[in-house]
Amino acid sequence: MRTPWKNRADRARWQHARTLTDLGQLTAAWWEGTLRSLPGHRANHRPHPTLTPHTAVLATANRAGFLIPAAQAGRTDGTVQQRTAVQGFVSSPHLIQRVMDAAEQGDLYIALASLHDANDGPGNGITVTTGDKQRDTVFGQVLGLEDLNAMWPQLPHAVDAVALALQVTLVDPQFGSSNLVWDTLAAAIGPAALPPAPMPETPWS
Repeated sequence: MRTPWKNRADRARWQHARTLTDLGQLTAAWWEGTLRSLPGHRANHRPHPTLTPHTAVLATANRAGFLIPAAQAGRTDGTVQQRTAVQGFVSSPHLIQRVMDAAEQGDLYIALASLHDANDGPGNGITVTTGDKQRDTVFGQVLGLEDLNAMWPQLPHAVDAVALALQVTLVDPQFGSSNLVWDTLAAAIGPAALPPAPMPETPWS
């Protein structure tokens, strides 16, 4: 299977990613438009225009350790009803707690899973889009190894990194445009999201 990337420089950068932090840095650059390729998508794939006002918080979240390759903005368009939602990966226990606390305070729908949960099947997930004449779109189903390989094709180091992380999905309970998820992300990745700095040692006099 060939990767669809036309930009060799982008491809090389993804191939050299080894950690969740590496992947977050590259995904942040994709959200910002300085990196043209996102693994698992066609060449030059760009975020949906409805996400343009929110790319800054998405990029910041990725750089803070919440790897978010999938997101959508809430909207209503005729019979189509869409919830704001993000789906990604976190490995830092401190950041996981920060995200969970912020999400619970905001009364968001939350789905948590690990790769081991895939042994019991994908689960139902959370419906984030309905009424589009096809089938409903669902976020938060458990991702197995096959899913991770499809998201990062021919990038075994990337798959190894995300396989160890917690799968985290946040969804606005209400359909339609809303800033609740974006405000929750901003709260979770603000200055308080960083572990407290160690106190400097006081030398004995």
